[in-house]
Amino acid sequence: FVTAACLRRPCLDDPWIAAKMHKTRAMLDALMGPGRNQLVKDEENAKEKFKDATVCKAYLVGCCPLDASLLGGKRKFAVCEKIHSDMMKEQMNKHPDAEQLKREYEKMLLRDLDFVIRECEAHIALENNRVREDVRRKKPPLPIQVNDRLAQMKRESSALIQRAEALDDDKLKEKEALTQQANEVLKEREEVLEEETKKAIAALPPHDICEVCGTSYEGDAGNAAHKKFRIHEAYTIVRQRMDELKPRVEEWEKAQKEKLGDTAEKKEETNARERRKDRENGKHEEKSRARDKDHKERSRRKESRSRSRHRSNRREKSDRRRHRQSRSPSRRRSRGRRRH
Repeated sequence: FVTAACLRRPCLDDPWIAAKMHKTRAMLDALMGPGRNQLVKDEENAKEKFKDATVCKAYLVGCCPLDASLLGGKRKFAVCEKIHSDMMKEQMNKHPDAEQLKREYEKMLLRDLDFVIRECEAHIALENNRVREDVRRKKPPLPIQVNDRLAQMKRESSALIQRAEALDDDKLKEKEALTQQANEVLKEREEVLEEETKKAIAALPPHDICEVCGTSYEGDAGNAAHKKFRIHEAYTIVRQRMDELKPRVEEWEKAQKEKLGDTAEKKEETNARERRKDRENGKHEEKSRARDKDHKERSRRKESRSRSRHRSNRREKSDRRRHRQSRSPSRRRSRGRRRH
């Protein structure tokens, strides 16, 4: 009997169904790789699916520290949501540039390992502070005989005070002596309490912090028990991988820097030769510009002298013309007088 409710699609808003679908999707990605629903048109691209951003590069070169089997989901670490696929790992190993890609991915893995180890060191520091505060705040129980002695001393002090209060006022000296004796008993009691408390603290089982995973434990039994915890096993793997990987990455980076340094040195020599050539060409061009400037300057001075001579000639001609014009009326008048 099939009802309409059976034919209805599952509600994707249901968190339980969404989690199941996400888990199934991650499982299919790990088995078939990213883009499993896409048609493969280029075989070369199909062989490089491991380069996809959804694939965890740390897992390709060994282990991802944030995998659920290691530190993912523990303490403050979220589980790595990228694809952890052995098929992608095999695909990378068959790639012609596998060695170069491994070096690059190992650098990325080294950063992740360094991150989780620094978080562990911070956790160890916090745990040490917490243990010290707990020891200072909590007073350990004292032995029964010590408690009996402290109680007896308190009763003795109270009895002395009662005797002092029962005396008449005329016996002032005796009253003061009893009161002083009671205070001395109380002071002695405080010294005994402080000394016995220190002994009790020293007698407590050692409360240590594991330098590998940061877990606190008490005694040898606690140490042996915590080493079976998954967090301790995970950090053991992480630290071993860090010790193995760090020297190799540093050596490779050093070789890369030396190679780049040689290349940069050769490039600097080439640039120096080019600069020398440019300076030589610049000197030649500077000499040419100086000659051109000198030639232009001589031409300018020559034209200036020519213009000045031309202006002076014109000025002389104009002066002579004005002189003739100024003399012509007087000549006419003298001629007219002679005629008359």
